[in-house]
Amino acid sequence: MDMAEEFVHLLRQIKNMAGADFSGVGLLVCDPDVELPVLPMRPMAELPEGEDVVESLVSISRTGSDLHDGFHLLTNQYQLFAVAQYFSPPIPENVVVNVNRKFGGRYLAAQFGSAIKGVKLSGIATRAQGVAVFQNGVEIYYESA
Repeated sequence: MDMAEEFVHLLRQIKNMAGADFSGVGLLVCDPDVELPVLPMRPMAELPEGEDVVESLVSISRTGSDLHDGFHLLTNQYQLFAVAQYFSPPIPENVVVNVNRKFGGRYLAAQFGSAIKGVKLSGIATRAQGVAVFQNGVEIYYESA
């Protein structure tokens, strides 16, 4: 399984395991040293401990979690290193957005953010719109809800 396939699998697992109170999730896979246009929404938050990455992301992707908002950041080995990050990437030149499908701000942030140097993959999973994965500013995978 290549990195993109693993990432799709991860997003699907989170969406399916979170249950009825799933708030949606936005993820970035990148080097922890890359400079990103992020702002911690919960600066005092501690990373979940003792759980695997799927369990951690499921627990913080429920509406009852104080950390459910924003994007969560993963290393290239899918280790969680930041949670609840407001992510405001620049709009890439020549970007093509699929306007034939409903989308929201998290979708666009994931698409635009995937064009940032050092971001390997970005993706979202939502109950309403499904799973979308981006690489280099382009949607490489989409699965409707």
